[in-house]
Amino acid sequence: MLPTVVSTGRAAAAAGVLMVAGTQGEWLLNAQRDDGTVTNTPAFVLLLTMSTLGFGLLTLAVRGLRRESARRTMPTRSGAFLSMVGAGLLTAFGVVVLVTGVILGGPLELSFLLFALGMLSLSIGQLIWGLTLRRHSPAPGVWQLLALAGIAAFAAIAIPVDPWHDIALVVMCATWFCIGVLVLRTAATATVRTT
Repeated sequence: MLPTVVSTGRAAAAAGVLMVAGTQGEWLLNAQRDDGTVTNTPAFVLLLTMSTLGFGLLTLAVRGLRRESARRTMPTRSGAFLSMVGAGLLTAFGVVVLVTGVILGGPLELSFLLFALGMLSLSIGQLIWGLTLRRHSPAPGVWQLLALAGIAAFAAIAIPVDPWHDIALVVMCATWFCIGVLVLRTAATATVRTT
């Protein structure tokens, strides 16, 4: 059981780092114009690969954290399921944007529907999941971070104006790094107690 907890923590922490780097690297590398046209293909591929890997690792982290959740109530399962669906939709979004951006010179506009639906699923799922884990959190602080991630995910789609959209997106992604650190710390503490 402990190796699963460790791999969940690592996946969550890596997901947070990759999602932040991939989504916010645009500010540094400027791989696209405002209309979405790709201007720097290598930078675009790098950023989208990081984002997509981060979204994929988020899917693994949600799956692992769902297994570690002690509560098996309907709201807990529903929140975890919606979070899993949201992470999967974000992964699909990353793949579609990467492929169409390279082939067509800009991402397919319809791909942003995957982003919006993924973030909406994540916002509802993480908030419900976090609130249902108040008394049975897999690690101290995880339920609060899940709730914060849900609120930030909603803000990222509800506030389309920069820089607020980007700030909300960074907060949502960074909370998963923090969740990973908390899960790893709890696993390390459990290992010390058993030895």
